[in-house]
Amino acid sequence: MVFISRKSLRNTRPVWVDDNDPLFITLCHKRRGVNSFDNPKTWDALVASAQHLRLSGKWSPILLLAMPDHLHGLCRISRRANVTQVLGEFKRDFSYRIKTAWQKGSFDHRIRSHPAYWEKLDYILMNPVRAGYVTNPLDWPYTCGWRTAADELPLGVKITPSD
Repeated sequence: MVFISRKSLRNTRPVWVDDNDPLFITLCHKRRGVNSFDNPKTWDALVASAQHLRLSGKWSPILLLAMPDHLHGLCRISRRANVTQVLGEFKRDFSYRIKTAWQKGSFDHRIRSHPAYWEKLDYILMNPVRAGYVTNPLDWPYTCGWRTAADELPLGVKITPSD
């Protein structure tokens, strides 16, 4: 069997993949274990960056949650855009607002079914509970959602104004 070495995986979507399939994303600070994202000033800048990319048509965020050293999110990124480039634009936009050392690259996973969507949503919302920061996921202040056509968020998640 021939092993092909490559520096990175292609991040292009097959033609049969629906643009409406959401993506589960994770972005990490370069220094893991350091409290970088869990404070009001940084959180406001993260939401502003997400909103900026939304208003410029780069992506449709559904949910964003900041942990001390990483972010989780659910979003939709159109076929016209390269997922890696859009996530890089998000990191750059945020870094202009607050100087940040990001870990190289990002993680994204296409969610292929409705049950998988709710599984990832639960995973994201329960992250601060598993870490011992809160006992109720809705008490974590660094979480927000955006209204989507499908209203795919559980009741109680703080919704970001659309404009």
